[in-house]
Amino acid sequence: MTYPQDPWQRQNPDDVQWQNPAGAYPVTPAPTGQYQVNHVGQASFSMAPLSPVLPHEMAPPRPATITAAMWIWIAGAVLSVAVIPVLLLVNADYIPNQGSSVTEQDRQAGELGVRVMAVFSGFAMLVAAAPYVAFAVVLRNGQSWARILLTILAVIGFLSMIAIMLISLNARVWQPGVVISVVVIGLTIAAVVLQFLPASNKFVR
Repeated sequence: MTYPQDPWQRQNPDDVQWQNPAGAYPVTPAPTGQYQVNHVGQASFSMAPLSPVLPHEMAPPRPATITAAMWIWIAGAVLSVAVIPVLLLVNADYIPNQGSSVTEQDRQAGELGVRVMAVFSGFAMLVAAAPYVAFAVVLRNGQSWARILLTILAVIGFLSMIAIMLISLNARVWQPGVVISVVVIGLTIAAVVLQFLPASNKFVR
């Protein structure tokens, strides 16, 4: 009666060679002695374990004041792009009719010129508003220099909206220009205040 061979039993190299008489497969003799296992943390391990990150070394969470300031900056920039085009378009019917001798052809040409001016002024305001949006996004990451630049731009934008509001008051239809200017001024002041609150000061670095 034969018993099945134990697969975990170590075999003699001579027996392995006997089972492979043709030499078709390379046979490596079993090493003698005990196997050595290197555990993580021993000197022979090439990578040392990483030190834990302390709580004071982690970046503080972004406060709601910084997030709100970013979105308010973006909203104010979008509205500022529209203030001059809206002011021109709502007064397009009145700007060419400054004299009694204006013909229909002159009136149509004047309205077309006003609309072209509205497009170009909107593009110019878009270029001027781009830094507000870009620095607001950087402020979201807690960069101190972005907050300083936004404060400087806030002063420039405040003075610009005051000038546009005064121009709007001299127009026939002044309400849209004045309302948008006042809203942009309010948003600018709110964004500056939010980015300098105590919670924002702890986050900005």
